[in-house]
Amino acid sequence: MSTVAPYRNIRKQNLSDPLGLFALLSLDLLLEILYRTPIKSLLTLNCVSKPFNSFISDPKFANDHLRLSKIHRRHHNLLISPWAFFSEGNFSLLDSRLTSVFNNNNSTTIVPDMKLNFPLNPSNIRAIIADSCDGIICLQTIDDRFDCGDPLLWNPCTTKFNILPSLDFEKSLQIAYTIGYDAQFTHTYKVVAVSSYISRGIQNDVYKTQVKVHTLGTNSWRRIPDFPSQLMGIPEGNVGKFVSGSVHWAIEDQNNRFLKSQDPDDHSSWSWHILSLHLGNESYREISQPDYGLPLHNFSLGVSRDCLCVLAHTETFLDIWRMNDYGNKDSWTKLFTLPFAEFVGLDGVCITRLYISEEDHQVFVYFINKVYVYNYKTGAVKNPKIQGLPCISFNSNIYLESSFNCDVYVESLISP
Repeated sequence: MSTVAPYRNIRKQNLSDPLGLFALLSLDLLLEILYRTPIKSLLTLNCVSKPFNSFISDPKFANDHLRLSKIHRRHHNLLISPWAFFSEGNFSLLDSRLTSVFNNNNSTTIVPDMKLNFPLNPSNIRAIIADSCDGIICLQTIDDRFDCGDPLLWNPCTTKFNILPSLDFEKSLQIAYTIGYDAQFTHTYKVVAVSSYISRGIQNDVYKTQVKVHTLGTNSWRRIPDFPSQLMGIPEGNVGKFVSGSVHWAIEDQNNRFLKSQDPDDHSSWSWHILSLHLGNESYREISQPDYGLPLHNFSLGVSRDCLCVLAHTETFLDIWRMNDYGNKDSWTKLFTLPFAEFVGLDGVCITRLYISEEDHQVFVYFINKVYVYNYKTGAVKNPKIQGLPCISFNSNIYLESSFNCDVYVESLISP
């Protein structure tokens, strides 16, 4: 449907109706206003006006709103999932506008804007945030016996969700889910599940993988080739990163395990690989890395402005690198250095969430059940607590705040 057609109906609105005032605006101006409007407000218009309902429900409008939100860095939220497996009542998640996290003058607390009811009702179901893409959250469901259920796709803005087909791997130590968009062949979203397990060898144990893909709109998972044999291993951080039509994993070199057993303090020979899976032709390749200059203690990936980032952990610092021209090794640029020892002072930790706000020189990171906001211009570090996390009671005298994981997502009208 053309975006212009529903607009003609808006032009017929009664001018005595406040919504009818939109009829006085040109199409370009009306679109500019609506593209800047948060999803919650758009959904309110959706409910009170049939012409707006047709207008906003147009898939082209949803895609344009998403595209402009990503370009102009608007409508980004922090979604928090408590690991409240022993708390009572139905499970809910916490949601906060990312601007309020960055601009919070109170450095000790993040106050979520709202609680979001989990789409599944049973009180024994909890969920861990696995990944997000274009406003669609991929969740791993877990019951009170710690058994993993079917993965779930959910748009927290529209509340629409999609329970994916059951997934059965022959062997599994852990499963990593990633969601991305195939713009080349299927023109839809795909979920990639990587099962990692240990294969017992005569001399050394070897990490191996099995990989399956689910294409939205189908009712099954497809087995695709496993990770290339020379790059077998468990993805660091257990999360893939979707950039430029491909999913990327940080893979620790299997020789590291042998080197650690020989001398755990000698990091000079440790190495990692970046493995990518193109969602269109579903082929693998290794991505060239920058010259870090120092031995790495750990290694993980992130995304900034739709560019692949490397979080290179040395003994005392965390360097953030960005590949500005995808696939071009020479385009790796070191953005800044975080004083890693100032954060936690622990060796071997891995950051799993990263968001960079270049407009106000701040970076958001999450690891080890903590969030940090670092101003790389002033050097200021904040470690705010999350208000509203449920408390877990172990007896009448001991209450502990729930652990959590989180992700930054962009609001959208895209249906899972």
